[in-house]
Amino acid sequence: MVLKVLHPYLDECKVAFVAVANKAFDAANANRMICIYRSLPSEDDQKILAYGCLGLQLERQQSIPDDRLDRVIYGLCQGYRRVLRSPDIPHIFHDRDFIYMLRELRFELMNFNEVEETIIKEITPRSLLRALEDNFNGVRPEEFDKLVDQFATAVGEQCPEFQSLLTEKQQFQRNIPTILRNSMKLAPVRRRLYGRYKLIIDESEDESAVRLLFQAGILNSDPSQTAIFRMSDFPDDIDNELRNVEILSNIKLCMETGKTILMINTGRIHDSLYDVFNQNFSIMSTEDSRKIFSKVAIGPKTIDVVVHEDFQCIVHIKRSEFKDIPAPFLSRFQKYSFSVSNFYSLQLRDIPSEEQKLMKEVETKAQSFINHFGKEYFYGFNHETLYSCLLSLIKRNAQDELYLSNIHENYNQLTIQSKSFIEQDINDKKQCFLFYIISKLLQLASPESMIFKLPTFEESTTRLLCQHYFYQQEHFNVENFIHQFIYTPMLTISNDELLTMNNNLEQKPSNINITKKLMIFTRTSSSVISLNKQSKHSSFLHAID
Repeated sequence: MVLKVLHPYLDECKVAFVAVANKAFDAANANRMICIYRSLPSEDDQKILAYGCLGLQLERQQSIPDDRLDRVIYGLCQGYRRVLRSPDIPHIFHDRDFIYMLRELRFELMNFNEVEETIIKEITPRSLLRALEDNFNGVRPEEFDKLVDQFATAVGEQCPEFQSLLTEKQQFQRNIPTILRNSMKLAPVRRRLYGRYKLIIDESEDESAVRLLFQAGILNSDPSQTAIFRMSDFPDDIDNELRNVEILSNIKLCMETGKTILMINTGRIHDSLYDVFNQNFSIMSTEDSRKIFSKVAIGPKTIDVVVHEDFQCIVHIKRSEFKDIPAPFLSRFQKYSFSVSNFYSLQLRDIPSEEQKLMKEVETKAQSFINHFGKEYFYGFNHETLYSCLLSLIKRNAQDELYLSNIHENYNQLTIQSKSFIEQDINDKKQCFLFYIISKLLQLASPESMIFKLPTFEESTTRLLCQHYFYQQEHFNVENFIHQFIYTPMLTISNDELLTMNNNLEQKPSNINITKKLMIFTRTSSSVISLNKQSKHSSFLHAID
């Protein structure tokens, strides 16, 4: 429909017109122009591309008939073609991913001696694995293993040593947080050659990946170093051009000062940052300085913006939205998939073996409780929910070391009332953790489901769960719940007294965390709708300092 306004100009052939599209035009548009279809490059074209990206001359292949490097390059081209045709690997990779992988290998391949002559080294199985981790990620772990196997098999057919990746890749494989952390810390010279901005694919629906980025130390929570831009989908915000301009202006400032930006649900302004995401930069340099510029569209104007060498950009999307994202957008980024379950398994490996065993037993018993109660009776429950609860028990100390926290470090203003339920036996750490997780799960259960499922438990367990759910948690009055949420915990005894442990254990100081965000599952009713008006009442105006 947009091209219809161009029909008179195309028919008269008075205006030069070149269109690039991801799909073929319909007949009405196609018969007004010469259409050229770009298919998958031929093997010869791909080989020429590979040599160019690696900084090599194609003529050297003809002068050395049995050179190892030439055979490796041929295997890389074959591996990429097999990945594109594989039914077991999502079709989210494109030529740009292959090009940037070759650029990274070029940096490992080239070296300079004392007289600045180029020395060509070798591409090793380990360097290939690292390049694949950086440029062909964004899929689930089992899919990435198949992708590595495709490349290892193709290159291994030319150089047998690469077949070692089929069996030994687990020894050298990096986890996603490590890959992303290393990529974020690339030196400027490396970043200019093969570094791209990052696309985080969140397997959850509640932006858990954002929290994990900060928890893993990939992003710094200091506002002077990291800026978060989040756009809402409320009707009044979707068409708010003023808000879009405001966000773009702040992004422009971050680009100039070298901050790292995290963009969440910002699809409406991605077109304005087309050149930035593509890293389509203009460089102006003198003997004393060097400046990088990129174009940003703010409102009706396109302006040149200075891009600081340290500027980094991370775009967050949900896996559920992934299928609707156009291929050209995906190819601009290094892609990484984040899930709570995978992150939990990584954190679990870094704590002592005894604590690992304890957590696995807690996970098994919690899963048994979930299966008995029924997943369908927990609002919003999915395969990540349990691991999210377990992950909250593993914390990082001041020395950046992971440890299994004490139960008292996990209380907040909403769960402190459940202390008597959680600490049935303070000496039994496993039971405390299990009851802590059960307490969090029961927050997702409806009163009807509790009444329906309680008779299926033993009498003592039924009494315990009933007492906890109906007397220690708030499920019947949203106003009381919000009041409890926004106020500092008001208890009849001090926090230190409340958290005093048995005499045979070391006493820990109070550490009640303040929860700042929650989700309420409720029925629509006039009472709930009227809360907005009631919020003007003085009882809702006193927020926590």
